[in-house]
Amino acid sequence: MTTSSTEVVSRIREIMNRLSLNQSQMAERINIHQPNLSAILREKRPCDEAVINKICISLDISKSWLLTGEGEMLKDLGESVDEPEAETSHARESYKLVPLINIDSVGGVHSLNLIEPSEQYPIKLLPFTDAREGDVAIIQTGNSMSPTIPPGSVLLIRKVEDWQEYFGYGNIYVLWLRDGRRITKEVRRYDPDPKNYVWCVSYNPDVADEELPRNLIRGVWKVIKYQADFGW
Repeated sequence: MTTSSTEVVSRIREIMNRLSLNQSQMAERINIHQPNLSAILREKRPCDEAVINKICISLDISKSWLLTGEGEMLKDLGESVDEPEAETSHARESYKLVPLINIDSVGGVHSLNLIEPSEQYPIKLLPFTDAREGDVAIIQTGNSMSPTIPPGSVLLIRKVEDWQEYFGYGNIYVLWLRDGRRITKEVRRYDPDPKNYVWCVSYNPDVADEELPRNLIRGVWKVIKYQADFGW
């Protein structure tokens, strides 16, 4: 089952308001990546059954209410939700401390970083779920990935060793360019010439998407999750 209806999205927002959860907190509670939740709330990504089940199980929400609006929001005693055992086993994960590095990634392809490479050093340790050995955290600057990733967000990133062979289109990455700049973009396949270019997508509707030559990329880090204060 797949649904991306406005009604379901509206009820997800109602849950967040009822439980006083912002996007970061909601994503943490239901164990999905915050960019994915943001895309669901903007109806840019389908809210599939796996996400529906995560919401119902993690927050004790009635699945019938979430799908149809009928009945009460909170799950009745004895109401069950079918979900693979593998998903429930990962519902609660331990935190790992990750170093926050004094370095930034900008949203715009043509923007300059605010922090020079010579200024890189660990600031402090931050707790993240889904973190692995070798992961680091950095700061997002610029507005081209807003409102999903506003400036000031903390990005948990993981180095992609073999990006030349397999990029993993549709994910958000920090791209280290050969001129030293670091940019944050959702990377998609550039159909006219996928061998030599990638398509860089901005989330800010006022910022144009554009192609980026692969030979300008020096290194790639995948954005695993991020922390942002939306002021909710």
